Amino acid sequence: MLVNIFTHYVHGRLAGLQDASERPSSNLRRICAHASLRLHDPVDLTHVCRLWRSIAISTPRIWTSICAHNPESEGDVKMFELWLQRSAGPSGTYPLTLSIYQRTASAEQALGQVIALAISQHQRWKIICLDLFRGSQTFFKPLYTAAPPPILRAFKLDLDSWESKATRDITKILCSSPALKSVHFGLEFFPHGRIDLVVNLIPWDRQTDASFKALSLRPFFQILSSSAESLQQISVKLIAGTRNRGPIPHVTARRLRSIDIGSFGRTHFSDTFDNLTLPSLRKLNFPRGFHRDDPEGQTPGWESLLKLLERSKCKLRVFTIGGSNTPELMTESLKSPLFQHLKTLKVTSGLGTHSDSPVQLLDALSEVQQSTQQPRLFPQLEVLVLESVCSVDRVREMVSARVAAYGGPGRSTPLRRVSAQREVGGFVLDMDLTAVLASCT
Repeated sequence: MLVNIFTHYVHGRLAGLQDASERPSSNLRRICAHASLRLHDPVDLTHVCRLWRSIAISTPRIWTSICAHNPESEGDVKMFELWLQRSAGPSGTYPLTLSIYQRTASAEQALGQVIALAISQHQRWKIICLDLFRGSQTFFKPLYTAAPPPILRAFKLDLDSWESKATRDITKILCSSPALKSVHFGLEFFPHGRIDLVVNLIPWDRQTDASFKALSLRPFFQILSSSAESLQQISVKLIAGTRNRGPIPHVTARRLRSIDIGSFGRTHFSDTFDNLTLPSLRKLNFPRGFHRDDPEGQTPGWESLLKLLERSKCKLRVFTIGGSNTPELMTESLKSPLFQHLKTLKVTSGLGTHSDSPVQLLDALSEVQQSTQQPRLFPQLEVLVLESVCSVDRVREMVSARVAAYGGPGRSTPLRRVSAQREVGGFVLDMDLTAVLASCT
């Protein structure tokens, strides 16, 4: 029983790849279980009592996530080695999730020793995250002559100023894993030559998840074309560069379910999506909107999006949109039947910058279709997040109208959570309708 409790304590809230760059290094353990301070550490369990210490030390699975954050001393190296030993188990085969972060040239000897110890266990790597400075690239040379990591499922590389050959070598060995499904690259991979390296080395026909800090348009399409039968999620913080100068062939990405694009830079939305068909699409996130610097790009952006949804015949469930300088266009576009399956809507900006925009959208969300006695807009909506609203009372009125459309308090309604934020001052409304409606039954 305690083993299960300990495992949940350490790993219960862990989700996906970690980002150690956001972890402050002062006055914290440099060898720990997770990059995030919100997650728990197995070392804490060893300080409760003798029984807990004994059980914790002899339970390999709670030591299998290891984050080395700026290791600088011999003590850090010994602690890292101890974690590797505890995580191995009797057979020495427990899969490892490793994160190594160091962006400065200090304490290179300690970092080199940590990397050497990690390489000695490369046959156990399940997930590896490397966020490293230029001077660390020589420490990985022994890895390039080793056998492919047999169970590696995901990697994340953010390599500051590494040479092209070293970048190619580490990407190649990680991509040689027969189990690889998920790849994530930092900004250093954006220059043309390195993006070509990524496109050519990665077995895209096996990847299900990919993320980039920046991509230009043509590599974006090359990746989608190469992974058309496998990729399910792609995230790009910036689609960079100018509008495309040459033709791009149409791509049908049959399994792609989720697209997250932080910003389109100088690239127009229509350049990206007019050449795509996405029949499995369920989630779209555009927190900065269609074009951050061009208000006139909003109209073709919405037109292109509606054509994409119609052409794909998909059922969009989750949608995040921001940066709207034309709230009336956004509201009218969202009224399209193509959004009727939406369950989560997040509007990240724009509502507070136009005095009439909250009224337009909230009025549309309040409308009831007489023939069905259900909300006209997004009848299946479960979660609504609105940023920069002017009137919290108006949001409450909208919620009341939608609840009433389904028969009032005590009756089943899809809407479960509504959050609203003022233009300045943070969230001022966070309604859990599940609890509210339960109290009325």
